[in-house]
Amino acid sequence: TSSKKEKRERERERGGIMRGSFFTTNGSAHNARFASGTTGVHKRKKMILLVLLFVVVCLVCGTWTFRGSSAEGKNDAPFTSSSYSKRSGGKGMMKQTFLDSFEKEVHEHVLEPIVHGLFGGGSDDDTVSDEDDGDDDSERGGEKEEEEDETIAADANADLKYREENEKAEMHDEEENQEADGYEVATMEKNAAIEREVRLEETARKASNMPKAFAIHRGNAKCANAPKEMLPRFSKQIGLRKKESKVLPAKAGYVGVSRIDGATKGTVRVRTENGPRTKKVESSANPTVKNRDEEALIACLEDLSKCQLDSENDSIRKAAWKLGGTMDAKLGKSLAGIERKKTCAIVGNGGTLMAKEYGQYIDKHDVVVRINVLDNNNAKFNASLGQKATHRVLSYKMSKDVCCLQPASKHPPDNDELIYLAWFPAMRKQLISRLAKRQKRKVIEMHDAHLKSIIQSFKKMREELVRLGFGPFEDWEYMTSGMHAVLTFARSCETVDVYGFTTDSGGKEPYWFTGRKVAPRSGRTQHAWDHERMILRLLAASGVVNVCT
Repeated sequence: TSSKKEKRERERERGGIMRGSFFTTNGSAHNARFASGTTGVHKRKKMILLVLLFVVVCLVCGTWTFRGSSAEGKNDAPFTSSSYSKRSGGKGMMKQTFLDSFEKEVHEHVLEPIVHGLFGGGSDDDTVSDEDDGDDDSERGGEKEEEEDETIAADANADLKYREENEKAEMHDEEENQEADGYEVATMEKNAAIEREVRLEETARKASNMPKAFAIHRGNAKCANAPKEMLPRFSKQIGLRKKESKVLPAKAGYVGVSRIDGATKGTVRVRTENGPRTKKVESSANPTVKNRDEEALIACLEDLSKCQLDSENDSIRKAAWKLGGTMDAKLGKSLAGIERKKTCAIVGNGGTLMAKEYGQYIDKHDVVVRINVLDNNNAKFNASLGQKATHRVLSYKMSKDVCCLQPASKHPPDNDELIYLAWFPAMRKQLISRLAKRQKRKVIEMHDAHLKSIIQSFKKMREELVRLGFGPFEDWEYMTSGMHAVLTFARSCETVDVYGFTTDSGGKEPYWFTGRKVAPRSGRTQHAWDHERMILRLLAASGVVNVCT
């Protein structure tokens, strides 16, 4: 366009490019100057012209020197064409004519073009040619600028289009995410509603089945029909309802224990049954009692003799069944590998076993479950403990002793049909494998799903007891092996009788039937004894177990 051409003309003028004749049209002389903006091509042209000028100057000088020397050498007379012709004849004239012609040609075709090329005084044709070259360069520059402008505009358009497409895609993704979130929320709400319905149906089923289960339980022999004088005499327990608050510290949910080959082989990190938790306050300071049946249940839990366990009046039992965890303790899913039997005796290791000779009544049960391995083959305990054993529930320490650390002869199986049960989560698979290989007996694993179910029942019953004003209880990491046995076999046996468990406190009996008076360190730091004692009392009030010692 005209504006661009004018712009390019101004740029050439600012660059100092002088074009046209050496003399201006008004006749004033100007000093020729090299343009600072000339290209490398023009510089090379001028260098070539300078070299050619130097060569021509040399040729001219040589010609003049040659003509002078010729005149002096003949007659020392001035050199003229007539004299030269006289002396040389026609041959000299030819030479003179050649030299004059050569000089004229040099001036016309060499010297003048060189001077014009150097100082801008070239012919009109040259000027026009240079101007055409400049115009071509300007046109190419203009085209290049136009191409650059077009490229910039195209890039800007592409960038704008890219941003617009990204915004559209983001808006579309946001809409899809909102739709997906809405669908997920709706699905979660639907699943929650289904779970609530299932729980309600399950609760209704258990509520209808609990009386049936109790009727079966009550129809079987209690404590193997032991005479009344063999049964425990319960008394009111003082201080069970503390009505106070207790701070339970935060828990990581893991502990470190030694490996099954012993502490020298290192330790393993294992989760606890209580699990991780933040700092919390357990308070029984403000009990919540819903009705008179719960008031009667509280009196029953404080003094088991007031429970009327053999009475047909089941208002207390029904109140206990409504507490969280109690019906699950009886009607939860059974552990695979355990056959359903009529009567089961869970024999603990409490010192109360030595008070009377319970052995003959224990051995009458279809299933006899014993806890760990404390002098299991010592005949002096047979009268009080009996000899029958169908199952042994082992703690982690006892499992390591039986499978790996102690000589096999120290803890031999009670009989050829004995079944071991292992519950502790540390290295459980390896422990079971080595235990079965060494003792050549069946080992049942209390797997995680089963443990989760009975632990949930255990926790719910604790919460209900605290609500009624009992506790607060000790903190805990794991249930005892005895509690694992009670909550496991209560689901598989029609009637469960417990021996050797502490339900009433204040007696003078030793801690273990072996005579040990204090609990081992693990029993003091990992278990909640007051909690488990109240759980057994609640299960007794619910008609889930019979307390026989």
